[in-house]
Amino acid sequence: MDIRAENFVKFFYSSNFFHGTRQATGVLLPVLVMAGFFNQPTIGVALAIGALCPAIIDQVGGTKRSRLNEMLGGILLGQISGLITGLASPYPALLWLVVSAQVFFYSMLSVYGRRGGLIGFGCLLQMMLSMHTPMSVGEALTHTSYTAMGGVFYILYSTSISHLFKLREERQTLSAALYATAAYVSTRADFYDTHKNLDDSYRRLIPQMIAMTEQHQSARDVVLRNLPRDNDASDQQRILLWNVFIDMIALLDTMVASQTDYATLRARFQDHDILLFMRDTLFKISRTLNRTAYSLARNKPVDYRNSVRAELRAMEYELLQLKQDGIQRTEPETYLLLVQIVRRLRNASRFVDRIADNLRGMRLEPVDSLKRDSSLRRFITPQAITLTPLKRNLNLSSSIFRYALRTTFVVTLVLLISTVVSLVYGHSEIVRTFTSHSYWIILTVLIIMRPGFALTRQRTIGRLAGTLAGCLITIALFNLTSNPFILIAIMIPAMVLGNAFVLTNYPLSSLLMTIYILIAFHFLSPGNLLIIGERALDTLAGCALAFVCGSILPWWEKQRIMPLAQEAIAAAHDYILAVQAYINSVHADPEQKVSSADNERYVQAQLSRKNMHTTFGAFADSFYRMMNEPKSKQIHIKELNTILVQTDAVASQIAAIAPVLAGLDKIPPNMQQTLSNVSDLLDKEAQAITEAPSQIETEGQYGSLVFPLKQMQQAALRIRQQATNIGLM
Repeated sequence: MDIRAENFVKFFYSSNFFHGTRQATGVLLPVLVMAGFFNQPTIGVALAIGALCPAIIDQVGGTKRSRLNEMLGGILLGQISGLITGLASPYPALLWLVVSAQVFFYSMLSVYGRRGGLIGFGCLLQMMLSMHTPMSVGEALTHTSYTAMGGVFYILYSTSISHLFKLREERQTLSAALYATAAYVSTRADFYDTHKNLDDSYRRLIPQMIAMTEQHQSARDVVLRNLPRDNDASDQQRILLWNVFIDMIALLDTMVASQTDYATLRARFQDHDILLFMRDTLFKISRTLNRTAYSLARNKPVDYRNSVRAELRAMEYELLQLKQDGIQRTEPETYLLLVQIVRRLRNASRFVDRIADNLRGMRLEPVDSLKRDSSLRRFITPQAITLTPLKRNLNLSSSIFRYALRTTFVVTLVLLISTVVSLVYGHSEIVRTFTSHSYWIILTVLIIMRPGFALTRQRTIGRLAGTLAGCLITIALFNLTSNPFILIAIMIPAMVLGNAFVLTNYPLSSLLMTIYILIAFHFLSPGNLLIIGERALDTLAGCALAFVCGSILPWWEKQRIMPLAQEAIAAAHDYILAVQAYINSVHADPEQKVSSADNERYVQAQLSRKNMHTTFGAFADSFYRMMNEPKSKQIHIKELNTILVQTDAVASQIAAIAPVLAGLDKIPPNMQQTLSNVSDLLDKEAQAITEAPSQIETEGQYGSLVFPLKQMQQAALRIRQQATNIGLM
């Protein structure tokens, strides 16, 4: 773990820490107020239980409005769940039926993605905390009213904090996207390092690309929903966010377009300094992006200056030397490739400087690379929730349906075992002690079970390691001190940090949340160290059950990776068609009367590019999850890996040639034939494949397009061959 001071400060200014603090304080405040000022800890706990549901939903990601709607929906469903469970709690058979039905229903909410899963888990948590003690009708209604007030309090608290720091969340979201971009650029630098294995570099790059795509979409949703107003010159913060976002996307386009045949480049210039200068340029760009993201998160001017002029000049000198050695004559395509890489690195440096300049305290004007109007809404993730996904997944071919059935079975099994043990060994004090919190087992099952094997195994290991370590640390803590002020001083930060790390470091989050929970139970039952052993045993039992029962109606990535690969290829085909349509529209308007921002074909090409990144990310994510599953459950590793790498190459070269082709007076015949060949190779429905030309025009301005077109054609051919071999085409 990197423990440099800069990374600690970076974490404390991150959106994860901000949300974790808001969640923890929003849940703890009712308990502290009711217990400290009114001596009503029981009511305070009920209010905190009600606040837990919206607090779980109130995670990083999404927009303020969507989170508010989700929290309101969670409160409504949570109160219904708590009331039904409370009313059924005196009747074991009815309780089993009610709990099982709710587990299935709320698990199915995962069809709506991560946000739906959070709503479901929040409601299940409220259900579990309402089932451990039998209630009368009056008690159930009273408990529900308190939990409802707790939920409403949390929403009011969260909304107030969001309004008070209304731009902080947006800055942090955009800052996270810049950090992800910096990590992607740094990983790209390894491709120019001949001492780094190329295949390993690709394996490191793809996860970075997936993470960056997700962060960019979060930033896109935030920025495009809060555009600067044309008539409001004082809206400098909105303009800053808009400008940074636009330049970040332009930087990404430049980096994607610089994708090339690294194997050929390494073989030809293995001992040449030009590759080192390219690597160092990307490292410096990554460093500047990191520091700019850091300044943006703090809302401070950039206090770091870095320049790549020395590296750019060194590359220009090396190009001149190579030219004098005759490479332009003997290897014209290679020479043009180097020129393009240097040019794109220079452009990337310019975009990074522009991003940093936005944070230097100067008055800003909005960048209009696209019209800031309602057309941008098409780039935002849709927020509508309908019943269609739920209906479509109610069958055994759905991973979510299998997951819901599997989770329901395990929870029902836990209830059965707990009931049998209580009936048979209920006379034993130790047994009663260790079964009094059996809902911890259910909680563990609900937390770690996931639709796929790889994710379930990962969560199981993280949960088990974190909980056991947290128990050991808590035992040591109780042996060192019993001072309540010291314990509270440890408990509150543990809850804050546990919430903050839940998305980025799950084992650490489990450790911290275990410490927080055990200290809380210590205050409720002082001196009872058995609670620590019970926590550890319940976690072990829950992890064991979840892992063993993972074989019930299992879902392996091989069951969905083929359609995802097909969708990625189709998205690449749609992308090249959209780019061709845009280029044709430009050539049909030689006087350039319509700007790119007003050209609907250009907007469609940008939407196709966004869809390409999304589908490629889903395919890559599934592929790497499959690689973590048993070898007997893996299929077509070599072919799918080839399709993955070559699809990325095709998309990169499309992005590289699009602006160049649009700048030509017309596309020459052989280049047009090459584009048609690539389009046909990617088209599953193509009845005949346009033959690739034997040569491509190289004279004048056409020379810079030869290498990317050839690489794109070769990549498309390999995709077609491998897809045909495994039955995708």
